[in-house]
Amino acid sequence: MEMKKSGAAAVVVDYFVPILITIGAIIILFNRMATISPSANSDTYKTFYSLTNGMKNYYDFKTAWKPRLFANSLAAFTARVSDWLLAKTSIPVVKNPAELTIALWTVGWFILICFLLIWFFKRRALFYILGAFAGISFGYLSRLHMAVRVYPWDMPPLFFFTLFVLLFAKKKYWWIFALLPISVGFKETTLILCVSFLFMELPWRQRLGMLAGTLALSVGVKVLIDYFVHAPMFFTMETKLGDSGTFYLLENFNNLKDITPFFINAGTLAAFFILPNANKNIFFLKLIAIPFILGTFLFGNMIEYRIWFEMIPFALYALDVNIYGDPLQAQMDTA
Repeated sequence: MEMKKSGAAAVVVDYFVPILITIGAIIILFNRMATISPSANSDTYKTFYSLTNGMKNYYDFKTAWKPRLFANSLAAFTARVSDWLLAKTSIPVVKNPAELTIALWTVGWFILICFLLIWFFKRRALFYILGAFAGISFGYLSRLHMAVRVYPWDMPPLFFFTLFVLLFAKKKYWWIFALLPISVGFKETTLILCVSFLFMELPWRQRLGMLAGTLALSVGVKVLIDYFVHAPMFFTMETKLGDSGTFYLLENFNNLKDITPFFINAGTLAAFFILPNANKNIFFLKLIAIPFILGTFLFGNMIEYRIWFEMIPFALYALDVNIYGDPLQAQMDTA
């Protein structure tokens, strides 16, 4: 009887509690995303509805955004689902299909991320769920420096980078090999993860072979999408800020005069680099993060804080290991 109670208690702590907290976070996030939609930048609506009128109009879409075809296609599907749902029923806090589309999209990806975390980490997932929620909330804060933006390619990279960290920590290298080419169709920043094959616990010949293979497949997916959407081959990113003509790099260094950028992802990015390397995975993640940060400074506006979502799982893993110990080793010890 005691063993049964212990087993039941373990199920509650491992699964029920993280799921309960996830549902609570979902309620807040859904409400937040629906209510910020009216104040969102007009480009938000253009991106979520970029494919609702077919490919002909999509060809005239902004060059830097066209290659994110998988994200935009799923966003268009979500928009159709939102139209159908509101035609059938009313939903609290939602006033129009666009609000529902943005809320469903953000919450849907958040649910997938939380499912991954609970599946891999059980009770330890609670730390990651709350950390991811804090990072997302920071990314969508309004009235910091500019109008809040919500784009279809914000949340998918967070999902793929989270899955990458889990697979990398568990040494599921072939799964990473298959994951990266698919993720490129959502946002090209996942190309950075190809570097990870240099740090895997494999013979050097196999590391280089897998690196070459996944890089070739990922670049191939990017080039094929660029061709399909009538974008320049591979080089589709912008280096200048809007109509001002100011290089992102110069503007980003200027933005560092303000204190807010030092708290990107609710402070977790700065903590990530301050933390000691409690295991070699953390050191490797920092090495992978460096080209991501350099790319963001070159091709993005750093005060659009949603573009830093990819770094959330890197930081949370490092925080978890340093504070509570290796979560995978803890699972082995309690097995």
